[in-house]
Amino acid sequence: MANSLLTCAILLCFLTLTLEVRDGSGMVKPASRACIIGAGYAGLGTARYMKDYGVNFTVFEATRYVGGTWRFDPHVGTDEDGLPSFTSMYKHLRVNTPRQTMEYTGFQFPNGTHAYPTGECFYKYIKLFAKEFDLNKYIQFRRLVTSVKWVDDHWALTYTKTDTKTNHTEQCDFVAVASGGEFTAPVWPKFEGQETFKGNIIHSHDYKDPEDYRNKRVLIVGAGPSGLDLAIHLSNITAKLVHSHHLRYHEPFFSDTYMKKPDIKMFTSNGVIFQDGSFEDVDNVIFCTGYGFTYPFLDKGVGVEASGKFVLPLYQHTVNIRHPTMAFVGVAKQIFMCVREAQADYVAALAASRFQLPSQETMMKAWMRALDLKGRRLLDVNTIGTEMDTYFADISKEAGIYRRPPVLANIREFNARNGLTDLINFRDFDFQLIDDYNFKRWYNPKKGNSCPIDI
Repeated sequence: MANSLLTCAILLCFLTLTLEVRDGSGMVKPASRACIIGAGYAGLGTARYMKDYGVNFTVFEATRYVGGTWRFDPHVGTDEDGLPSFTSMYKHLRVNTPRQTMEYTGFQFPNGTHAYPTGECFYKYIKLFAKEFDLNKYIQFRRLVTSVKWVDDHWALTYTKTDTKTNHTEQCDFVAVASGGEFTAPVWPKFEGQETFKGNIIHSHDYKDPEDYRNKRVLIVGAGPSGLDLAIHLSNITAKLVHSHHLRYHEPFFSDTYMKKPDIKMFTSNGVIFQDGSFEDVDNVIFCTGYGFTYPFLDKGVGVEASGKFVLPLYQHTVNIRHPTMAFVGVAKQIFMCVREAQADYVAALAASRFQLPSQETMMKAWMRALDLKGRRLLDVNTIGTEMDTYFADISKEAGIYRRPPVLANIREFNARNGLTDLINFRDFDFQLIDDYNFKRWYNPKKGNSCPIDI
């Protein structure tokens, strides 16, 4: 309770200082020119709905490709244009949620696609989506957005053309931020003695291929989705695989070379000492320590506080309350991809003025009330989690958009439990949606990774 009250006190101070209610209405007029930042899953979904709703829009994409983090890029650190790598994809990745929870509405994977497709297959699906909905013609590639600021009565969006290195500014009256989400900026921990370690340290963001670690002594740090997945990938490749984490789950047998260790105490020149006092010599360290948000292009005056750990205050996890003509797609955490797809629909409907928001004061009160009633920490302000179906119901009712069915949330809850109960085998099950509330699941291990998608 004390933490909740402290959080609310901090937020109240922040909001008192920064919220300038303009006309108090929260009204968003139909956009004469909308700008979407990013052509990944969220950006393409937003583009699809803006096209459906008759909005004039342009998508600004920093790279030469659609797909965002789902496109595998062999480059490490920077891409072929010298930009920071925006993708965290690696070879042999398979998604950890059933494909039905990742599909764009009305655009299913072909029959025969594996229930948990590979990252490569999902990228093909995204490219096919862009092709089928004729979205590429709306995308300006190699446009790195460097600044978004409110100037008089519009948004000034400045970007760098990565081929000519020239800067350009365009005017938008609605901005959808669909980049910089949960899987972009790696979080690097710091430990005593880390600078003395003579081996190689990377973040999972730069991990590409298990073959790079064949017969090596490797330490994985962290047991989130990436940490657990890399443990599976590397357990039969490495000479020794040390896994440092504090997750309590039904740990499977990985291999004879695998060993679980507690949190790190300190590094030495040739290894790591753990909190229990034990030592292991290792050649390579992979930090699977998560990601933060990153929006370096947002001007301080846009009306949101965007740090690596949170973005606030956002109404319905999307709308910039101070400037409702700016919205975010993909900020929400602990969700399935279908939430981003629903947010894209909601934001596009807002840009088209298909519905009207409450007053700014009402939006702010709703945001504060939700935060306080749930006793959330500041770090959890963008979390939807188990409230996914309630969220679908709320935004569909408000915006008049398609109501994503409760069965998706039911699968989320099942998958969250089963993934940690049967880590090695949970992807060997098929799913079928029976109706809006029910699904069936059966064991169906398949050789290879079927992906009947041809671009």
